[in-house]
This record gives sequence, C-alpha cells and structure tokens, in this order.
Amino acid sequence: MTTHSQTQKPDNNPRHFRVILIALFGVVPLTIFVQWSDLKVGGTMAAGPFPPLAACLQWAIFVGIDLFYGRWKRGLSVFTNAERLIVLAVWLISNTVAGRGMVHPLLASLVGPAYYARGAAAASALAQNIPDWLAVTDKTAVRQFYEGYNAPVPWKLWFLPLLTWSLFFVPFILANICMCALFERVWVRNERLAFPLVALPLNLMSPGGSNEKDRLFKRSAIFGMSLPILLHGFGIAHAYIPVVPCIPFYNDISDMLRSPPWNVLNPLYINIYPILIGFTLLSPTDITLSVWFFLALNKIETLMSALSGWNDGASGSVSAQAPFLEEQSAGAFIALAAILVWNARHHLTGIAYTSLCFLRSASSKQPINVSQHNPKNLQNDFEYRSCTPMFYGCFLGIVGVIGWCWWIGFPVWFSIAYFGFFLIVALVLSRLMAEGGISWLLAPILPDKLILSLTGSSALSSIALTRLSMHVQHLRDARQILAPSVFQGGKLRDSTGFSLKSFYVLSLAAVVLTLVVGVGSSLPIFYHYGALTLAPNSDGLQMSAVVIPTTGINQLSGRLLSPIKPSLSAGLGVLGGAAATLVLSSLRLRFVGWPLHPLGYALTGTLQLGYANKMFISIFAGWLLKSLILRYGGVVGFRILRGVALGLILSDLIMGVLLKLLDAILGPSGYAIF
Repeated sequence: MTTHSQTQKPDNNPRHFRVILIALFGVVPLTIFVQWSDLKVGGTMAAGPFPPLAACLQWAIFVGIDLFYGRWKRGLSVFTNAERLIVLAVWLISNTVAGRGMVHPLLASLVGPAYYARGAAAASALAQNIPDWLAVTDKTAVRQFYEGYNAPVPWKLWFLPLLTWSLFFVPFILANICMCALFERVWVRNERLAFPLVALPLNLMSPGGSNEKDRLFKRSAIFGMSLPILLHGFGIAHAYIPVVPCIPFYNDISDMLRSPPWNVLNPLYINIYPILIGFTLLSPTDITLSVWFFLALNKIETLMSALSGWNDGASGSVSAQAPFLEEQSAGAFIALAAILVWNARHHLTGIAYTSLCFLRSASSKQPINVSQHNPKNLQNDFEYRSCTPMFYGCFLGIVGVIGWCWWIGFPVWFSIAYFGFFLIVALVLSRLMAEGGISWLLAPILPDKLILSLTGSSALSSIALTRLSMHVQHLRDARQILAPSVFQGGKLRDSTGFSLKSFYVLSLAAVVLTLVVGVGSSLPIFYHYGALTLAPNSDGLQMSAVVIPTTGINQLSGRLLSPIKPSLSAGLGVLGGAAATLVLSSLRLRFVGWPLHPLGYALTGTLQLGYANKMFISIFAGWLLKSLILRYGGVVGFRILRGVALGLILSDLIMGVLLKLLDAILGPSGYAIF
C-alpha cells in the first residue's frame, strides 16, 4: 500500500523555468479572485483555513485544462504530476496571505486604530505617537476606508505607510520561509510526519498504480463524497428556500448556560465539519484524542476556578487572569519549540557549520572542504550546502525585523522576545498541522500580553505601547499564519524532486507578489464599499477589519489607564505549562502507547477562544470512528477509512466552490462550509 508519509518518486523531473512562470503568473488572478470573493461576495472564504479554497479551485481548473489538452493530443499533457504539485504548493502559500492571512489585517491595522480610538487616552496617544509615515492618520481617509462613500483611494496618503511596512514584511516573510526550509528534511524525511492536509493531492498525483485504487477504496471514497454533498446540498437549499428541511451543521448552545458560574463554560457548540472529520481520519489518534481531551479538561479547570472564587474563569482580557490558561499554553509552546529544535539539532548544526565554513571560505578566498574539517564527519554535505542560503536568509530576516522594530521605537530586548515568541508559535502550529492535520486554531496568547504580564507595562514607553497596537495583526488570528502552509508546500516539493533552494525562493517571490497585487486590488474595494459594509458577510473580514484593530485599541486604552504590574502567577503559569509539556513528552518516550500527546496540551490556551470549541464534536467523531475501525477493521477497514476520509475532503471543497458560485450569482446565502 502506498504510504504518502514517505517520499514519492516523481514521474518526471519538473522543468524549473516553466513551473516558475506558471506559478507566478497564477498568483495574480488568484489574489484578485480572493479580493472579489472574500470582500464583495462573502460567505465561505476563498482565503480560509488550510487548504484554502481559491488555490484548490484554480489548481483544479489548471489540471483540468492540462488533462483535456492531453486527451485531445492523445496523452501528450503539457505538465507532469510533479510540476502540478509544485504549482499547487506555491498557490497554497500565496492564497494563505492573500486575504485574512496578511493583506486585509495589514491594511486594517494602518487605519483601524485611528478609526476605533474613541477614548481620550487612546486618541491622544495615537495623535502624539503615530506619524503619517507609519499609518494613515488623515481622518477623512480613515473614515472612507471603513464607511465607503464610493471614494477614490488616496494613494498619496497610503504610499509612505505601505513603504514603511514593506521594510518590515520583506525580512519578516524571509525569516518565516527560511525557517521552514531549515526544518523541512527533518519533518518530511527523517520523522516522516503524516501531513494529512496534503494527502488528497498526493493521492491524486501519485505516479503509477496504487493498491488503494481498488474497487473497495473507490467505493468508500464515493461514499465519503456523498455525505457532504447530501448534507450541504440540503443546507444550501434551505438557505435560499427556507421551506426545504436541512440538518443544522452549526449549533450554538451557549444560551443554555448563562448564569454564573456555569457561564464560564461558554462558548459551547455542536458543529459538524465533514472536511475536518476527513482530516481527523488521516491523523494520528493520539493527537486527536489529546485535542478533545484537553479541551474538556480546560472546561473543567475554568469551572473549578469559578466555583472556588479564585476568578471568574474568563480569559482574553488585557492582563493575566486565573486559571492562566493562556500562560500555561505559552509555556507549553516554548517547551515544544525547544523539543523540536533539540530533535533537529544534528541537522541544524550541520547546516550552521557548513554555512559558517562557506563564510570563512569567502572571506579568506580559499576553498574549504567542509566534510574534512567537520569534526562529526557529516554525511549530508550536499544537503547542507543547499540549505546555506536559507540559513543566512533566516538570520538576515530576523536581524531585519529586530532592526525595523528598533527604528520605530521598540526596545531590542522586547523585539527579540516578541518575534521570538511569534516564531515559536509558528513552528509549533506548523507541527500540529503537519503531524495532526488540524489547522483551524488560534495562537495561545498575544506576545505582548505574555511579555507585559511578566515585566509590567512600565517596561515600555508610551511610544512603544501606542505603536504596539498596530502589531496585533500577526497572531490575533493565526488560522492563516504563513509558516504552516509553507511546511505543507515543502511536503509537496519533496515528493517532486524540485530544487529546495529554487522552491523557497519561488515561494518568497510569490508571497511578495501576492502582497503587491492584494493591496492594489483590495484598497479600491474598501474605499468603494467600506469595510463595515462588507464585514457582516465575511467572518474573515470581520476578524481583520474589526476584531484585530479593536483588540489593539482596547489593549492600548487598558494599559494607559490601568498600567499592568508584573504577575508572579502568570510566570508560574508559564513554567507550569512548560513543565507539564516536558512530563508528557517524557511519558510518550518511556511508555509505548501512551495516549496523550503534548501538542494537545499546548493548545489548552487557544481552545478557550479559538476554533477548537467549534471543532470539538468533529474531532471527537473522527477520533472515535478511526479508533474503532483500526481496532476491529484490520487492513480492509484501513483502506475503507482512507477512502472515506479523502472523499469527505474532496467533496467538502467541491461544495465550497459550488456555494461560492451561488453566492456570487444569487447573493450571499448566509451559509458557509467552514
């Protein structure tokens, strides 16, 4: 049976030039489509959680045209399967940043604080500390962005802020992409992680025959496809014709628990996501078990803290609060990142040693034999040489980000801590997606909230506190953070034989191009319709244009009016989370079959506010079904399970495309696939 956790041999080596040309050419219509879809049409997001819908749709059209041409030319298709996978990988990465992942939060962060600053303290701080080269400060331009009036874009007012932030985002993107390149081989080849989120295209593009493509597998895939088609079909019909009955997919039962102390258990959802069930069926059971188990434990912990009178159990305020779930999760993320780096230490050390040798060789103008001088006699010299540009790219990217932050008024220590924690979150969430197939989660805590709960807000000047309100965009909505999608693209790249250096340079170019096209095509839409007019039809835009800037302003107002004092309890929460993670990791190593994975515990703080409350039932259902089939179904059951999973994923994406088409033709239905 073909296992796609192992490297696939490509049917033909991809030809770099035409792949690069098609991939970059496709970024332009992809980005423009996202602006039209997620801003004007609304509903199911084209730039939603991984795998993003727009990239999947455009790739399906691309492959369909190529196959049709090949059939017309009697089997002479233009592109090989390997080349198709590279194009998909680049488009998936670009799609991630085209909407709510980067473009929309960036634009809203440049005008949002000025629009939402209604309090005297915040308004005064913004007027004194936000210059026009850092944000759009003209009140008319700010109001027109949010309210529309069919106004033209005041490009002169946007030019300097966009130029300033481009000096930040280029090294920021460079650091993220190069970090993924440095870890790729360890995760893809050495540890052979499952990567459930890209299992579907790998199966579709796998060369030659596969034992999975037998009658049983096909029948189970068809059965899996039929469920979302049937359920979503009735749901979509009900949205347009209310008399048509349907099974409610999304049910908020929070109103059942409104009185204290039981209200701390909210939010409570009974939601069904077929695509998420499909991903769960492809994921290791220990991770999916841990996610729903620790979510339940999270609820119990918040309830007990409320019953005991320790606190109301709430989270998400400006300062740290009992039971310090976010701080526990932050400690767990830090510990997990340390474990991931430690597990990859030989590979990373080899890359660093080779890179420094080449730097020494360049400075002395004398060639150096890396293998001869390496005390560990490293065997992967060629691989380390190929990663050398990524090593320097990551280093220069981090230095560039810290230098930019110092330039606009942040202390160097704070910049290192802030974006160091960002990279930690990016690495751990990438691991969760690569190993567990779960992509719809938020970060554990905003970096500034974590740092200031330990140091107090007096550690930063009023300038730094004010300008910090514009940086909420990076982790407030991590469902489309860049690094996890780059890792998924790296898995697709590894299956094709495409050059590692060429792929990551191509990815960097595609992301930069996406930002340029996205900003140029979305600003006219915002000024024509107004962000507040467009937001009710789009959950992503509601987060980008409303939640993110208001979070920044609320935190600024709170810190100015009630300065935060250092919290020993928050620090203990971080240490406790790190200790619990290390204990869980040790138990997994010591006891074979230990059921709880530290990744599940690490997500404790994200679960209270993130998507996991909505995902609980789907993850539990997928875990239970897979556990029963693996226990009683044997090889036949596994084949059926994989077919059903891939059918659920494919069908949900197809229904998402259909719904987007209906929303565009008939108007927003109010129904969303995910």
